[in-house]
Order: sequence, then C-alpha cells, then structure tokens
Amino acid sequence: METVLIGAPGCGARTVGRALAERHGARFVDLTGVPGRRADTISGLRAADEPHAGTGLRRVIAADRIVADPAVRARLYRGRQVIWLDVPGEQLVERLRAARREDVGIEGDVRRFISTHLASHTPYYFAGTRLDGSGSISATIELIEPLLSEPVAVGTLVLRAEIHGGLIELGEGILGRSLGHVLERLAVRRCVVVTSATSRDAAERAAQIVRTAVRIPVDVEELPNGEGAKLLDQQELLFRRLARLQLQRTDPVVALGDDVLLEAATFAAAAWLRGVPLVAIPVTTLGLIDTGIGGKGGVNLPDVGRNLLGAIHQPTATILDTELVDDESARDRRAALAEAVKYGLLGEDAILSLLEARLPGNDAERWPIGSDLLELVERCALAKRRLVLLDERDTAGVRIALNLGHTLSHALEAATGYQLRHGEAVAYGLRAALDIGVKMGITPVPVAARANRLLGRIGLAQTPVDVLLDRVLDFIESDKKRLDGRSRWVLVGAAGVTVRDDVPASIVQDAVTGAISARTH
Repeated sequence: METVLIGAPGCGARTVGRALAERHGARFVDLTGVPGRRADTISGLRAADEPHAGTGLRRVIAADRIVADPAVRARLYRGRQVIWLDVPGEQLVERLRAARREDVGIEGDVRRFISTHLASHTPYYFAGTRLDGSGSISATIELIEPLLSEPVAVGTLVLRAEIHGGLIELGEGILGRSLGHVLERLAVRRCVVVTSATSRDAAERAAQIVRTAVRIPVDVEELPNGEGAKLLDQQELLFRRLARLQLQRTDPVVALGDDVLLEAATFAAAAWLRGVPLVAIPVTTLGLIDTGIGGKGGVNLPDVGRNLLGAIHQPTATILDTELVDDESARDRRAALAEAVKYGLLGEDAILSLLEARLPGNDAERWPIGSDLLELVERCALAKRRLVLLDERDTAGVRIALNLGHTLSHALEAATGYQLRHGEAVAYGLRAALDIGVKMGITPVPVAARANRLLGRIGLAQTPVDVLLDRVLDFIESDKKRLDGRSRWVLVGAAGVTVRDDVPASIVQDAVTGAISARTH
C-alpha cells in the first residue's frame, strides 16, 4: 500500500514521512514546498507509476501546497491512503519561525501566510483521514501505525469543504462513503430518497447503502422524468406520499437525479413542514458543475415560464460523485460545458484555460473524464458557491451574475417546449449576451471572440433553432428577472459583469435573431 501525508507547511509531513518510510523500508517521495502544478509534471508520479497494491507499506508521499491543484490532488489521492496531519495554527507559526526560510519557501509574515493558507487549503486536507500532528515525530508515527492496517477507502475523495450553508464532498466513486458520513453526522431516524425513473437504479443503490451502513429506514419516491417533475400536481402527489411516510422535520430528503429533479426535490424539501434537511446528489455533469450548488428549487407554470415558483433552500450536504455520470451521453456532457464557459466569463479564467488546454473538440471522445472532470467540477462548483454566499437570497444584486446567458436560454427552453438541453439553450443565450455586450460597448471584442470560439469547439449553438422569434421575445418579456417592467441583461465587462435594463429592443432582437437564426414569420 501507499500513504500520502498532507497538511499545511510546518505540519511535519516531510519529517514524519521520511521517518515512517525508514521504519518500513519504504520509498519516500517529498513534494512539500512545491507550488501547485499539473500532476503529469511531477517526477515520480508519472502515469505509469500507479499506486502499489498488496500488503506492506511500499511508498510514503509527503505533500502540502501542491495539493491546491485539483489535477495533482486527484493523482495523489487515487488508490492511496491519505492522512491529514492537523496541527493548530499557532503551533504551525512557531514551527515555521524556528525553521530556516530556505527550507519552507515562505516570504513575508508567517502568521498571515498560515492564516491565508489554512483558509484556502483546509478543504483539500480535510479529504484525508484527520490525525493530530501536534506531537513529536515518534508520537505522530505511533498514531499513524494503526491506520496502515486499514484498507484504503473505496473511491477517491478529493475535497471536503465545510462551507456556510452545508458540506460539499467531491470525488470519484464516493457515493457510499459520503452518504453514510453525511447521514451519520445528521443522526437521523429515517430518510426519503427522491429520484426519477432514469435515476431509479442509482437511487435504490444509495438506499441500500444507507440501510446497511447507517441502519435506518429508507424510502425511495419517484417524480416524472424531465420538466414534468416541476409541475404543481406532481409536487402535490409527492407531498401526499411524504405525509403517508410521516416524514418529520428532522428527516432529510435525499435528492438524487438530474438538474431538473434536483430543482423539483429542492422545492419539495423547502416547502415540506417549512423546510426539512436536504442532501443533493447530482447524477449529470450539469448537476455537478451548476445545479447541485446554490439551493434553488423551482416549479414551472406551463405556457407562462420556467421556475416562476421557487424557494431557496441550501442543502445540508452536497455529494459530487463524478462516477455517477459515467453513462451520460456525449450530447449531455457537451451541453453542460456551456455553464463552465459561463463561470469562466464570470471571472474564473482558470476554467477557460482548462477548456482551451484540454478540450479535444466536438468530434472527439466524450470529455471531460477522469481528473479533468474532477478539476472542472471543483472549479465550477466552488466558483458558484462563492457567488451564492455573497447573495444567498438573491436580493443584493450579486447572485444575478449567475443569470449570464439565461435570459434567452429560459425563453428558448419554454418556446421550444423544452426540446433543447438546458446547456444547449444557455450556449445560445451566451452568444446573444456577448453580442449585446459588444454592441453596447461593454464587452471587449476579444472576450466575446474567445468565448464564442470555445462554444464552437464544444459544438454548441452552431445550428438554427426551429422556433418563432416573436414567441421567444414574448417569453423574454415574462422573465422572472424583470424589474419595473424592464428586462435585465447580465453582460460581461472588462472588469466583471454588469446588469443593464436599458438595452434597446432593436439590439435585443438583432442579438437573439443572430444567436438562434430564428424564423420571423
């Protein structure tokens, strides 16, 4: 087996790791002090150098700052036992002040460095087994030794973030361990898994996991596939079933399904008994990078608009397991990438760079997969979470930034009877918003060109939509983001996004026509 010791600079990962390796005659790899960079550049961790199986400790790896890179973390944590040497901040400061500066590679005030480092890196360390590293080298090794006889946990957990509003766990093949962990923390007496027919098998597996690991009663309730789940009559049927099950206020709803199911189940969890705990488990790429984060639930009014009835109800926990999307179609995965482009335009340039560097093109194999998918999900999910925390109730004018590309996309979905994938509609909406921004003198031309080029490489918003322009414009006029009778457009500026409600109707019509190549008769 192999062990990875992680923690903040000063935690002792290097000294403890070297001593542990010597005790067991294992190889030692020191990655402490190395700044974050892509995993395929790390000496000793090449693709051919997979974790050793079998008994006995074969290799010990020590790491700290390098795990900030999602790709590095996925590479390091996969198939290995990960142990976090947790040391109090004040003790870290004392250790680093006593060390030679060239050994730790820290410039400036040590206390400020540690405070900033722990705030940003703890979610990466928390993915490992937490162990008290405040003692001596020998004492810490004695705490590690019993862990070496334990089997490596199933799946690869790369992030465990305790964020205001709930826990987020991200990984590959982590459904069982994460769901068990979450429900044990809640100490519940029973739970209900809400799903759809397409996700029923995964929901039944999750229910069985809970019955076996947590030993509580679990019921699986099903909503219709697609937008039918977000109709009031289906919500009423679900509420009646929850009443028959006598679901109490402390009993959680586990929402397991695609983005539509998550929105419907979130609304139900928010409304039932004025709010019960919610555990969100998305099973699509779109759900992983967008819908699973933020706590928005919604119900549609047919022929009027999408999500006009809604609630904000933050999940107690969100489990982002990339293995659940293994069977997703290439079309669905590509469509979801429109939301990734959106987050890139909202200031997350690393997402655009990842897409540009790794995207194989629309005629290649399904992408993202593996470590690329883990990295994309992490960057998008945390970007959305940061925005949500700034404006959780959508009242401060910050969260509206997430509506970039959605003024047209919601109208297009409604006008076409939801025949388009959500991400496909968002791509048309992004093209229109970028066009409006350029014509209004807000969006720099190179920014619009970069985003449009990426959408083209993904294969999105490249063909005309068979829809009447007037019908699309009518739905735009009923958009829920309207204020004082005027449509609000989120536009990309040189220094961030801006919201404008003074876009001339002629510019809107030209941009929408250009984006969707709509018929005008």
